[in-house]
Amino acid sequence: MNGVFVTGTDTSVGKTFISSGLANALRASGVPVVARKPVEQRCRRSGGALFPTDGLALAQAAGNSESIDVVVPYRLADAIAPGHTAHAEHGHVTLDALVEAVHAGEYPDAFRVVEGAGGFLSPLAIDGANADLAQALGFPVLVVTADRAGCVNHSRLTVEAIERRGLRAAAVVVNVPDPDAPAAGAHRERLAAVLDVPVVAHSHGHADWDASMELVRILND
Repeated sequence: MNGVFVTGTDTSVGKTFISSGLANALRASGVPVVARKPVEQRCRRSGGALFPTDGLALAQAAGNSESIDVVVPYRLADAIAPGHTAHAEHGHVTLDALVEAVHAGEYPDAFRVVEGAGGFLSPLAIDGANADLAQALGFPVLVVTADRAGCVNHSRLTVEAIERRGLRAAAVVVNVPDPDAPAAGAHRERLAAVLDVPVVAHSHGHADWDASMELVRILND
């Protein structure tokens, strides 16, 4: 089974936006694709249920071919570390359960775009972090970072953690909030100078088709 694991250097760096663009580009390239966000935190309550905003965006980008319960099996109301919340609310969100959730569904041969929660080493289950799920899946990893101070250090640390686990760091995606701002995207150049993996600048807030297709090309290499 093919797929990619999308992680971030921090929370709220734009993982869902990048993942959705990638899913759209894969579909346009003729690749059957499904989306997975096994754990979504900070879900708002609606009608007594937790509403997974990120998961719904991913499901739409992947073509809405599956139930949202398959895309996002574990939903958390709190913004604390997902592993602790999962333990409190469900009692039993294990790494094995998350691996099974990624592989579940009606399309076993479809390419899986799997988005983590928080950073690469953030807890995700009661017995593992995002890194452990990525390692169990064996997928290449996309690292999303925000175009801001500190992203060079955070990106280098994340890539090093990925490679120490024997995984392929496929690319670092620099999420640029305002491409027209002075020095916008400068961190992409700084990262490209110190990393041995592709570094792609992606405009945040609207579709960046060129960047998404570049990620498809990188994953196909």
